[in-house]
Amino acid sequence: MKRILIIQTAFIGDVILATALVEKLHDYFPNSEIDFLVRKGNQALLKNNPHINQVLVWEKGKKKFKHLFSLKRTIKKNRYDIVVTAHRFASSGYLAAFSGAKHIVGFKKN
Repeated sequence: MKRILIIQTAFIGDVILATALVEKLHDYFPNSEIDFLVRKGNQALLKNNPHINQVLVWEKGKKKFKHLFSLKRTIKKNRYDIVVTAHRFASSGYLAAFSGAKHIVGFKKN
């Protein structure tokens, strides 16, 4: 697995809890690039994490759906092998489902 995306677009505490996924995924796939998608305002939490390649940001306030569709295109273009959604909302499921990833891990119902 070369490219991994973790989706957690909820609040600050949820992002902090999801950072454990970064460490575990890095342990299992040490040569992979791990990207992380968060809501705007939470990106600073991941700034100095040595295992995160790139932080994607979703601005949920202004033009929420326009930015969601733009993120979908970016995620698809990045060609992730694995997408892990740690957020149970429909938007996270939508991004995971249309990511084009070979493997999607997350909740059964979004």
